[in-house]
Amino acid sequence: MTDHSVVLGAGIAGLLAAAALSDTGHNVTIVERDDLPDKPSQRRGVPQGPHLHSLLSSGWHIIEELVPGLIKDLIEAGGPVLDDARLGARMYIQNGPYAFNRTDPVTDPAALAAYLVTRPLLECALRRRVAARTNVIIKDGHDVGQLVADPPDRITGVTIHDRRTGGAQTLDADLVVDATGRATRTPLLLERLGYERPPQRSFTVNGVYFSQQIAIPDQDTFPERLVLVVPADGAGRGGLSAGELDTWTLTIAARTDEHPTPPATLAEMLALAEEFAPPHLHPALRKAVALSDVAVYRYPGGTWHRYDRCARHPQGLLVIGDALCCLDPLQGQGVTMAARHAQELRAHLRDHGSVDPQQFYQSLAQMIAPVWATNQPPGNTPNRGVKDQVRHRVLQWGRRKMLEAAGDIVVTERLVRIVNMVDPPQRLLEPRFLARVAAYHLRRTLRISAPRRCARTKAHT
Repeated sequence: MTDHSVVLGAGIAGLLAAAALSDTGHNVTIVERDDLPDKPSQRRGVPQGPHLHSLLSSGWHIIEELVPGLIKDLIEAGGPVLDDARLGARMYIQNGPYAFNRTDPVTDPAALAAYLVTRPLLECALRRRVAARTNVIIKDGHDVGQLVADPPDRITGVTIHDRRTGGAQTLDADLVVDATGRATRTPLLLERLGYERPPQRSFTVNGVYFSQQIAIPDQDTFPERLVLVVPADGAGRGGLSAGELDTWTLTIAARTDEHPTPPATLAEMLALAEEFAPPHLHPALRKAVALSDVAVYRYPGGTWHRYDRCARHPQGLLVIGDALCCLDPLQGQGVTMAARHAQELRAHLRDHGSVDPQQFYQSLAQMIAPVWATNQPPGNTPNRGVKDQVRHRVLQWGRRKMLEAAGDIVVTERLVRIVNMVDPPQRLLEPRFLARVAAYHLRRTLRISAPRRCARTKAHT
């Protein structure tokens, strides 16, 4: 008998979970609160939809593995592709005072390929591919009611309510997957069934995005198709990304106290853009045309529901994506992490035929922990002892030296691969890489000291 799974939420995490379940032979029903559009457009359940989305290279590889043909669909829909060896010429990325090598070619451009599309197009193309599978059904316009339990410790389904008719029904399921995002109700629903709520970890950033869709008539006067800048002082953070059919997304990221009055016009957005965009883009930006109003999206911070630390788990229920762990959107890791969760779900099903919640959450915790650590804002780390403080300072010093050495294309490529989750962070500690960083600084020191020695020699003669 074929298993039936119910996925709650038809966002990217839910669609990828459905693809993973479908691949392993499950019949899948996706339940979505919104009425889903039949073409790329914004929808209420995705308030972050109008804003710039960063999908890391590893995320693209995983999504294409889960949903073959998706990238082809996006390219045919007009999405720009960045996959040539001189990626730096097409991307302008700067973190504080550190800039990457933009002139030399990388050795493995395919691993770092990027596809620049808007969130509505990505979600719509993904939904079409997943919905076309014979073992997947999407029920949009339905609210989720309660989890249905069959003691001891098993979830056997979920009640749903049709928003159009008010009718209710129960969907029986061998597995329910919560992919409803930051608004997840699973902790509450479990509490109603007599389970303890999972412990939480959180951090606060009080962030806000301002975004606008624009056209740039003079876009061919500059080579860049992606600009991401985080200045050293933290002000003027922003991004500019090409999208399908010559549309661009301009996003300004800030803390809520930095801009108590959001920008409301293109002129105000462009004034903020000139604080972070490289000067050679300014003339073209001044000729930009607004294609939408300014959208505002506020987010308090991040939350990690630690289901891996629960003493008791019901069988037949899993939580993934932002419903499990939502990160700081400024880091641009959320979609990629959702893809990794779905990939892990498929691996568990293929290896074991079913998923043990405790094992699944433990494996995801190992995946999430290092990413969660990089999301912590300054001052959010616990008090350290002297040894931990020294270790932290050494690590910070080493990181700074690596970023300073990014003028070397080998260093740049390694850093970009790690940021894109293609390589694990441990590769920064490989002896050959550390030697490369040291050699860069040695050459730099020699270049700086040579003119000084010359000057001293001339002074003595």
